[in-house]
Amino acid sequence: MGTTYRFLANPSEPSEVIAWYRALAPSPVEVQGRNGLWLYFKNEGPLIGGDNGEVDPKHSPVVSLFLPRVRRGVMWTVGEVHFLATPLRKRFPELHKVSSAFSKWLSANECVYSNKPSFKGEWNHFLEGSVMNYDAPVFAFPSGLAALRNGQYFVAEDDTVARLDKLCSSLRLRGIQCSQEA
Repeated sequence: MGTTYRFLANPSEPSEVIAWYRALAPSPVEVQGRNGLWLYFKNEGPLIGGDNGEVDPKHSPVVSLFLPRVRRGVMWTVGEVHFLATPLRKRFPELHKVSSAFSKWLSANECVYSNKPSFKGEWNHFLEGSVMNYDAPVFAFPSGLAALRNGQYFVAEDDTVARLDKLCSSLRLRGIQCSQEA
């Protein structure tokens, strides 16, 4: 099943998440993917190829990282970190320790979304698209929290063009103009 972590941060500032991974000893090898980075922990084992010729993240010691980015000029994506190898603890014990340490480090930031019934979602108005359709809570780094306080809207990394079009129509009614870029 894997584990996902989500966070808000300003996409134009240096990434706290990348800095955290780079500070690990040994640090992972960074490989640029289509929309994100693969962090390869080579001391944990070899990369395993999938049927499509790409790395199989469920059987390889890799973490996928999707940094926040700007969509349509006015929305920022929620950053995501995925530990997809299963079973992580048994297959890659050191990577499991990295996941646990990352969880502890990330959760020191303010949680701005959780699907737990007791959670008060004061920022939900700014979490658009499918952001609230996932189980993983969203933590905000100081730059993300400042953006929320300034009325910044956030969308999920995997929101489709059609969903963004619909969101832009809604934002226009609030006086916010989106650009046409995807």
